Amino acid sequence: MSTKTPGKLGLGRVIGYGAGDFAFNLSFTFCSLFLLYFYTDVLEIHPGTAGLIIMAALIWEGISDPIIGILANRSRSRWGRYRPFLLFGAVPLGLSVIAMFMPVGLTGAALVAYCFITHLIYRTVFTVVNIPYIALSAQMTRDANQRGALAATRMLFAIACGVTLAALTLPLSAAFGGGQIGFFILSIAYSVVAAVVLLICFASTREEVVEVEHTPIRFRDMFAAMAVNRPFLLLFAATALGATGYTMSGKAVIYYIKYWVGSEAAVTLALVVGLGAAALAMIPWMLIARRFSKRAVWLAGAMINVAAFGVILAFAPRGGPLLWGALVAIGVGNSAFILTFWSMIPDTVEFGEWRTGTRAEGPLFGLIAFSQKVALGLGTGLIGVFLDVVGYTPNQAQTPETLRGIVLLYGLGPMLLFLGSIAVIWAYPLTGSVHGRIVRVIDWRKSRGTNPRPRGVRVPSASDQPLS
Repeated sequence: MSTKTPGKLGLGRVIGYGAGDFAFNLSFTFCSLFLLYFYTDVLEIHPGTAGLIIMAALIWEGISDPIIGILANRSRSRWGRYRPFLLFGAVPLGLSVIAMFMPVGLTGAALVAYCFITHLIYRTVFTVVNIPYIALSAQMTRDANQRGALAATRMLFAIACGVTLAALTLPLSAAFGGGQIGFFILSIAYSVVAAVVLLICFASTREEVVEVEHTPIRFRDMFAAMAVNRPFLLLFAATALGATGYTMSGKAVIYYIKYWVGSEAAVTLALVVGLGAAALAMIPWMLIARRFSKRAVWLAGAMINVAAFGVILAFAPRGGPLLWGALVAIGVGNSAFILTFWSMIPDTVEFGEWRTGTRAEGPLFGLIAFSQKVALGLGTGLIGVFLDVVGYTPNQAQTPETLRGIVLLYGLGPMLLFLGSIAVIWAYPLTGSVHGRIVRVIDWRKSRGTNPRPRGVRVPSASDQPLS
């Protein structure tokens, strides 16, 4: 076996890779911010049913994520393992988005069935294209700082997309005729832009960490490698908790602003403020991660979130500095979360390779995406079910009990979930220096020909463990 270890990534490749997340978020964030709202307040589907549609589709996507990761990890082409999925998946992904918002004139059970089927198709196509994309970063470089730059660039593009969608979606939807027609036209525009950007991402990236294997990686070796990868298992659990909190807060803020604050017009401003704060915080968080550690950034961001949601829960502000300050703080905390969990995953790939000899970035990225998607599904489903429980009626004045329930939903749920992520990530062991030593040990083994593809899990001897 031999490997090619790349040098420093050029700016064009970093930007080209990061731009891919702008494309994915033209549908992912579009759905995350507005699909539940579209179902409940535009199509007027029962909120519990709407939440369950999204939850079921996201759980299916989560289940398919590691499967696609394994298949992509085993794929080979003249373009590499992962890049072909961007080339051939760009157009189908756009068509699946358009189908979700297409006005079809259905009502009742037929409308619910159509929404479920089209959303399920979208989630399937999305995972086929997105999992190879996020695994691509582990193949572009093995340098932890360069991976941090890739993750930060990804997140900057993702947040820039989020800010753009938050600022433009509802006003443009109204300008295009409002209701189903407005959302349908937007879905076409977003999908065309996304397809073009994904093709640019394909053209501007390269897979450089190329292993020449004598035998294919077996499925049981992949799963065995993951089972002994403690940093990955901790990251998996912490991501599930953090992503559920992140999802609940992103969904609930629309209802909090529209009904508790009492201003539908302020929803756009609230989304822009939160996402704008996240964008501005991304580079400072990246610098802090380089100076200290990614774990420290996760802990600091989660603590900021806990404090901000505590303010929402304790004071239920309807405006003024307390509300907008809390929204800014939530954006800053969310920025730390989305930066760190994506930039920490590639480091766990080398930990697993050091422990077992099996490099399985596809399955690891697939499983972490599974954790994220199941969390997104549960978070969205819980929002829909809880709105139903507290008596929510779309586009009507809410009762005092319902309003108190919306405040509780927005404040307490995310606060507890981010607290849980703090408890888990506290035990995460990988720092930049430890990861660097692991990479050097892997290179040393390969230079000596002592790192063959294992037949099972191989626990290294004391002489080749850099974590003494």
